[in-house]
Amino acid sequence: MKTKTKVDMQTGVNHLTREEKDLLKEEVRGAWPEFPLEMKKYIFETKKQKLQTLYMIQDWAKNNGHQVIVDLIARAIACKEEKLEKMKKELGE
Repeated sequence: MKTKTKVDMQTGVNHLTREEKDLLKEEVRGAWPEFPLEMKKYIFETKKQKLQTLYMIQDWAKNNGHQVIVDLIARAIACKEEKLEKMKKELGE
């Protein structure tokens, strides 16, 4: 079984550590107001697609007896819906 080795930014390996992922999210959130409107709209559309994918997974899990997935993904869906609603208001959609 292959395992991913996480290393810091200085090594040149393209896997981010948890800390680096958190830092990236923080930096993107800070730069968000500077993003062009077209890029924000594209990100909004891709997030809507991701939400649709979560609904598909949830439906599959319900129909195939994977209750843990159903329970966890319901929380992920609620979070994504909230974030999308905020983005929608910001973009004037």
